[in-house]
Amino acid sequence: MTESDDAVALMHLAHQLHRNLERRLQSDFAHPKPPELQTVALWQVRARPGLTVRELADELQLRPNNASALVTAMVTAGLLRREPDERDRRVVRLHTTEEARRRIDQVQELFTGYLLSALERLAPGQRAAVRAALPGLTELSGLLRSDGR
Repeated sequence: MTESDDAVALMHLAHQLHRNLERRLQSDFAHPKPPELQTVALWQVRARPGLTVRELADELQLRPNNASALVTAMVTAGLLRREPDERDRRVVRLHTTEEARRRIDQVQELFTGYLLSALERLAPGQRAAVRAALPGLTELSGLLRSDGR
């Protein structure tokens, strides 16, 4: 197998893992599942409360106007709150709502459960190989992101 074959296999695997998680979630999540971009935006804002729209755009690799439209839709849906910055009233900070936090927790629990269940069914050596690959895959993701800027 060549490095090019490995790259193609990794690309297909990443897509398939994502699709499998999303499909499972669609059948098990009690609420209408928000679009993936909204879910990722909620994770970002929850991890960094007070993020600005510009910072969120950078995190999601979106144009500022697209991030602004996304935030507006999420505020309208009751998932995000906009709050003026205490020091500079021209700056707006983003925060998740309680309902959004509950839904994020539910999605996280489902994803974690799916992965733990699948990992438990792997042979011990395969589980160890997956664990050992995580730092390299994390670095790879960062390199892809930085190359795309």
